[in-house]
Amino acid sequence: MDTQTSLTDYITKELAIGRAKAIAPDDDLIANGVLDSLGLMQLVLFIEEKLLIHIPDEDVVIDNFRTVRILSTYLEQQRAAQEPGRSA
Repeated sequence: MDTQTSLTDYITKELAIGRAKAIAPDDDLIANGVLDSLGLMQLVLFIEEKLLIHIPDEDVVIDNFRTVRILSTYLEQQRAAQEPGRSA
């Protein structure tokens, strides 16, 4: 399963309950009320534990989490930077 699909599934099943039935890649998660501060922390925990991508504290900002597409792109960049033998 790719990153974008994993994120969409988790957000839909765990964070958007009662808020949204379906989430498109470009839906604004903040403006639509799908993601609040607690949901953001839960999402970071999911990413770090299940997708094994570390998110530095300074990167936990709204701009990186606004949509599933933006977040997925950010995570792919993080994954590439964290690969052994690669410098950031």
